[in-house]
Amino acid sequence: MRLASAEVTAAAGEKIFKQYCTSCHKAAPFDAKLVGPALKDVEKRRSEEWLIKWIRNNAQLRASGDKDAIAIWTEYGKNEMPSFASFSDDEIKSILAYIANPPVAAAPVAGQPGGATQGAPSAGSSVWLYLILGVLLIIFVMLVRANRTLKRMTIAKDGHELEEEKPWSKRLTSAKAWALYGLILVFLAGWTITDSAIRLGHSKNYTPPQPIAFPHDLHAGTLQINCLYCHACAEKSKVAGIPAVSTCMNCHKGVQQGETEAGTAEIQKIYAAYENNRPIQWVKIHNLPDHVYFNHSQHVTVGKIQCQTCHGPVEKMKTMYQFASLSMGWCLNCHRQTEVNFQGNEYYTMYTELHEKVKQDTSYAVTEAMVGGTGCQKCHY
Repeated sequence: MRLASAEVTAAAGEKIFKQYCTSCHKAAPFDAKLVGPALKDVEKRRSEEWLIKWIRNNAQLRASGDKDAIAIWTEYGKNEMPSFASFSDDEIKSILAYIANPPVAAAPVAGQPGGATQGAPSAGSSVWLYLILGVLLIIFVMLVRANRTLKRMTIAKDGHELEEEKPWSKRLTSAKAWALYGLILVFLAGWTITDSAIRLGHSKNYTPPQPIAFPHDLHAGTLQINCLYCHACAEKSKVAGIPAVSTCMNCHKGVQQGETEAGTAEIQKIYAAYENNRPIQWVKIHNLPDHVYFNHSQHVTVGKIQCQTCHGPVEKMKTMYQFASLSMGWCLNCHRQTEVNFQGNEYYTMYTELHEKVKQDTSYAVTEAMVGGTGCQKCHY
């Protein structure tokens, strides 16, 4: 998320701000307080030189006797703002540029969908199968009936004597009818068993109760806290990581009450865990089989895959649930459809034939599947 070179842009500042600052400051339009002050027009209230010193190491600035720094620290309950000593001047200036000129959200075009990934559960394939079979059965009965009627009309036209038509009670219990019932039963049983076996271990829409009601729609949506602030391991590790109580307290030292009494009660559970020095026993939602290898950093850092691709519209989920099936077929389809950063990654230089195609046609898309992303050994070794 950090700047690769000395470059001051609001876009670069937005990335840094969303990763490091949204836990304590309201995001654009920056007109409300959170743990820290509202940042709207901060570049007009303070000089750039002062802001760089404050952001990089506010404790050092206070220790120097700066009255403004001490006043802000006192006003906000003496909550310690993290220091960002590793930030360059250009990175801090980029943050200030973003605050001064935040991007304006484009209005949705009338008649077009908003683009959010829908997380509502869809009808199961088995239900659709039974509906289709029901329709086919009705059509089959109608065709049999029409065929029988046409035959009787032909016989009558030729002057032959018509056989007495058997009642439906006898037709439905004839040997041929029972043979047909048996075939249908075997087909349905086979389909149901196969479909259930394929779905064995899938947990789509799994929504376990958690020890603390954590509303992702508030934190990731309304407050726009970057996913990586709480799940910091996702950039550098195989696992995304579960935030420690101390991570929660970074914000909740200053936020002690919720919007409702129920919200305040949930926040008090965080304090109870913190004061008793015990971890919060979160229930894991997304589970993969032991024989499957999945690396978050490979997808987040290298592949630049958004969290919502696998986890759904988290910023709209009041209660977190498993959005996707995470089945092998689901992962393979993603690898078949996802384009890779082929030209900017030296790892892919071995694929000379594909490079030649890209050189000849810059619009040529190289997907993960084309560089071995559907091989068994990629995920099972």
